[in-house]
Amino acid sequence: MKSARDCFTFHPPEPGSLLRKQQDTYQFTRDKIARNLIHYTLIESFQNFNAHGAPYPFVSPNMLRPGTPTNAREFELQNSALVILLDETIPDKLRKNFRCREGNRLCKENLHAVAPDMQDLQNYKWSMRHSNHPGFDNLLKMLLPLDYALLVQRVDNGDAWPFELTHFHVKVERLLDNAIRGLAIYLNYLERSLYELGELYVDLLEKKFFEYFNFYHNASGRRCAAVLAAQLLAWKKIPATIYISSQQTRRLTFLTTFKESEEIHIEQYILLKVDSLLERQLLAAAGRWPVDIRKEFLIQSADHPTLAILRTRYEHTEAGRPCPAGHTMRTLNPREKWIRLKDEALISIRSDLQATIECSLVYSRQPNEIKL
Repeated sequence: MKSARDCFTFHPPEPGSLLRKQQDTYQFTRDKIARNLIHYTLIESFQNFNAHGAPYPFVSPNMLRPGTPTNAREFELQNSALVILLDETIPDKLRKNFRCREGNRLCKENLHAVAPDMQDLQNYKWSMRHSNHPGFDNLLKMLLPLDYALLVQRVDNGDAWPFELTHFHVKVERLLDNAIRGLAIYLNYLERSLYELGELYVDLLEKKFFEYFNFYHNASGRRCAAVLAAQLLAWKKIPATIYISSQQTRRLTFLTTFKESEEIHIEQYILLKVDSLLERQLLAAAGRWPVDIRKEFLIQSADHPTLAILRTRYEHTEAGRPCPAGHTMRTLNPREKWIRLKDEALISIRSDLQATIECSLVYSRQPNEIKL
């Protein structure tokens, strides 16, 4: 029987897809931030470990299975990030949940007050806030090491370009209990009160709450802030993307909300160590593809292992979706998953190539996997 690792399908970009994304200012900004964060949180993290003579703690694709435990250890050399991108100006009614005040508005005076020793602060210019500015990438990288979230949003006075990085040190302020209760009522596992079925039931709901976003139930810090923000924006039907990476999980997660529904789409990225067997299989399959896989999908060097970027996308199961109107209260089954793997693919390391290689690694056995 042919192994799942022998199965790869090349998906070229749709005709005109790159041009359409460049013309859509939100999609352009979304992709630009995504490329920056993939490089910063994954590739540059690998370089950090190498610079300090430490082995990189690769995440096995198996760890991307829903419900898989996450080790509590944090890795200081791993770059973390939390960025919130809104396809609107943040509504006044959400100001109590997202701290966007004059004191953390992005300007040189506020940056100097928080981080006077910040590298390249003297090169900061107001125009760099626009996501289409040549200096936006450098500004983003300069600000990412700061704590809390960065906010990029659509602004009315965008000087012909509507998206700006407007605030830093953004806190997401909301009680986790309220979020758990809201999701449980939304999915028909509670009627009105969080504790109406007892404390043990609340503990189980909390585990399922984080599973809904494909995080393990020990999620905290940036991951907790990200899911609270995503839930708020989804229920207000505000199109947005929340990007989150932590020193613990060593993966980059996108939580995407939409104007048409309250659904939240989840995708995750890891730095994949391509062993010799997988590399041979990829190269054999690539012989019939109109692409140079070494240049466009693999990161190779003489002194380090071959690397690739693996993307997984998820969808909610029936148990993790709202019931039809008039449905009776559900019984919560802790073994019934609220989320499942939808697809997985290797993505191009080139910013101008939208092609992917569909693969099957998450549920295949991974030889020599590192367990941390």
